[in-house]
Amino acid sequence: MMHKNHLTLAVAGSRKTQSIIDACIAASKAEKVLVLTYTTTNQIEIRQRMSRQLGGAVQVEVLGWFTFLIKHWVRPFVPFLDPHRRVRGFDFESDPQRYMSSASEDRYFDNGGRVRKVHLPQLACLVERASRGALLSRLERIYDTIYIDEVQDLGGYDLEILKLLMKSSIKLRMVGDVRQAVLTTNERERKNKQYMFTGVWKWFKAQAESGKLDISQRHTTWRCHPEIAAFADSVFGESWGFTATKSMNERKTEHDGMFLVKSEDVPAYVEEFKPLCLRYMSSSAQKFYLPFMNYRASKGLTRERVLIAPTTNVERFIKTGKPLEAMAAATFYVAITRAEQSVAIILDTPGTSGLPYWNPQSG
Repeated sequence: MMHKNHLTLAVAGSRKTQSIIDACIAASKAEKVLVLTYTTTNQIEIRQRMSRQLGGAVQVEVLGWFTFLIKHWVRPFVPFLDPHRRVRGFDFESDPQRYMSSASEDRYFDNGGRVRKVHLPQLACLVERASRGALLSRLERIYDTIYIDEVQDLGGYDLEILKLLMKSSIKLRMVGDVRQAVLTTNERERKNKQYMFTGVWKWFKAQAESGKLDISQRHTTWRCHPEIAAFADSVFGESWGFTATKSMNERKTEHDGMFLVKSEDVPAYVEEFKPLCLRYMSSSAQKFYLPFMNYRASKGLTRERVLIAPTTNVERFIKTGKPLEAMAAATFYVAITRAEQSVAIILDTPGTSGLPYWNPQSG
């Protein structure tokens, strides 16, 4: 029997979001379901898919993470901290109130009474404690099951929120990919700093070891060509404990797999294959006048072909096999796994890499 709290660690292209939608379709009409995710883009995607596929068969609500905290945590229960306090809005812009006591309301609210995004999860934890169980009791009456998509994006006090949800009677189903942990709800938060980005994998494993959570790995990708999937796996070493990816992409084209491309051949490559062009940041690969997108910004996209301008560390990894540090590995993994059929990396000298070069003559 599946644990009440379950995490599915799923590789890129494994239909993570679709698995949540399929579960919602299979739910009984009596089940009250909430789907949560961090990014606005993913919220829109889930709502659109739900609308197309569910057709009103079950009652499913989709919320952003911060909306969830305001709607079900802070707004109803902040009077437990201050009977005169009301939430007047949401402050996206405030910097962390580093020198303000955690007991001060001004840490959490700006002068207009808007709750500060940067401290919203911490405030939610304080409100829950002040409610003496009333908050979670109310949530249990509203929802039977909560799904969280892209759960690797949560950090800081949001992990404390997850602990509270795991204590409740609500079934908690989380889906994500630690290898794509390139975003976070608040990277300036000091709480749980060691679990930020890919470090969240250690946090999840600790919850599993304490019996609070079950973890399974979904290692099948329908997106990436087998060579791409295997190369992406190599970006993270065996010490991470990830299951090897199995590719179900059996499609064959005139240009499949992993390649290197010399700088002088980049214009011809782009002209022939029209790839999605990716670089680490806007200051990278300035000598190429191409419509580059940053690695992290490409998260969530799928394209037939990808061209990557590598960072210095990625070049070293390809040439020598020297492991990448965690964040560099995650951003590079995201870039690689946008591709279905081919990935080409701009590199003039291969070192010990066994990847083949593409040139205009070879096709």
